[in-house]
Amino acid sequence: MSDTIRVLIVDDLSETRENVRKLLQFESDIEVIGQAGTGEEAISLAKKQQPDIILMDINMPGIDGIGASQKISETIPRVQIIIMSVQSDPDYLRRAMLAGARDFLTKPFGGDELITAIRRVYAKRPSFAPAPVVTGVPAGAVAAPAKFTNGHVLAVFSPKGGSGCTTVAINMAVSLAKRGYKTILIDGSFQFGDVSVMLNMQTLSSMVDITDRIEDLDAELVSSVVQIHQDSGLEVLLAPPKPEMADVITENHVKRLFETLRPMYDFAIIDTSSSLNEVTLAMLDNADRIVLVTQQTLPSLKNVSRFYDLTDSLSYEPSKIWLMVNRTSSRYGISVKDVASALKRPVIGTIPSEDLLFDAAADQGVPVVLQQNRRQPITGAFAKLVDHALEDLKQDGNENGDAGKSGGIFGRLFGRKSE
Repeated sequence: MSDTIRVLIVDDLSETRENVRKLLQFESDIEVIGQAGTGEEAISLAKKQQPDIILMDINMPGIDGIGASQKISETIPRVQIIIMSVQSDPDYLRRAMLAGARDFLTKPFGGDELITAIRRVYAKRPSFAPAPVVTGVPAGAVAAPAKFTNGHVLAVFSPKGGSGCTTVAINMAVSLAKRGYKTILIDGSFQFGDVSVMLNMQTLSSMVDITDRIEDLDAELVSSVVQIHQDSGLEVLLAPPKPEMADVITENHVKRLFETLRPMYDFAIIDTSSSLNEVTLAMLDNADRIVLVTQQTLPSLKNVSRFYDLTDSLSYEPSKIWLMVNRTSSRYGISVKDVASALKRPVIGTIPSEDLLFDAAADQGVPVVLQQNRRQPITGAFAKLVDHALEDLKQDGNENGDAGKSGGIFGRLFGRKSE
């Protein structure tokens, strides 16, 4: 690295500060520019010395590390904070991320872990214009050929569980991010989401962390709760760490979130639950397009057919729904052509069946489109799916006639005749 990373160490124990300094002293690209023993001193030194990275302990007398981090993030947003703590409880992690921290190290940690965290956070630091919004575009990514004046929301949905929606959503989102589009992936299966596992990410923050501040939701708050997928630069909003925490998320939260995301991102990809409750319906209502995933099986086609009947009752435009077939194979008695014929809808994309490859990708936490030994049919299939999205949405004005409907799914269905 050509730049020198200027680091400030904050801990109330002088011995700890000195040990951390020693771990960094032989790194030519890292310079320790100061040490602080209190939160108050950390704030003062941060203003004076403008470090690139602050290594911040949580438990300190006076202003603790959380309070100091929040103050520094508000007044000097260019400074990136890494929290150090013996506490690894998820609540500590969420509070740290909400206060502006970009990473979390559990004591005791080794030199390699510390140095890797510093370089990772520094490499992913945002380019600050006025506000601290992470760009999410990784080094070496191809610049997007065209940007959107207002972002597009794509909901990946299947009425049949196990159809592979999470795999489709993740690989679409990663593919868009790698092309240089500013993209966020949202795990909308709030009770039992798998995005964190399939991307090998720890749930430091989630959708729950914005619910109590939903009326104040803005780009800065979103940036404080999203996490960065290091291998792709994709920004990710994860599902809550516990199923019962999903109960606080409402239709209004979903609608307000989408309104905030549109000006921030070119694409927001939502991996939805197959359970069609009020919250899931709000995602579908407020999405510009629904990527409807089916398979070459009768149970899957039956459920997709019923979903199409539902969308007719909800007055969704046919163009709002993109039908795609996942895990295609010639072994099935039903061909892709038969799927289109049976549903009387065009199929806009197919993903070939590679169960072993996808299972390994899920277990390793590495999307198939990022794997070095990735197979061309798979990456080519996702590339075509993304190409379709870009082409279809190129002239789209984001005028979603379904967005903002309310009254509950049953009220909307049974009350429509009297409108």
